[in-house]
Amino acid sequence: MKIFKDYTLTWWQASLLKVCLISLGMLIGIYFYNFVVGLIWLWWILFIITGIYFIIYLLSSNE
Repeated sequence: MKIFKDYTLTWWQASLLKVCLISLGMLIGIYFYNFVVGLIWLWWILFIITGIYFIIYLLSSNE
């Protein structure tokens, strides 16, 4: 059985996958609220770093 296969998703399948994973993240965050809120600084740092990365990527791909 090959676990890591290449898949091609349509735009609506990719959107549905994103909604599913965001929902899972929210549920886990609600369930483990006391643990997650103690690491709020980590979530902000991850958000800022990935945001800067994608801004740089999108601006440099227009050249």
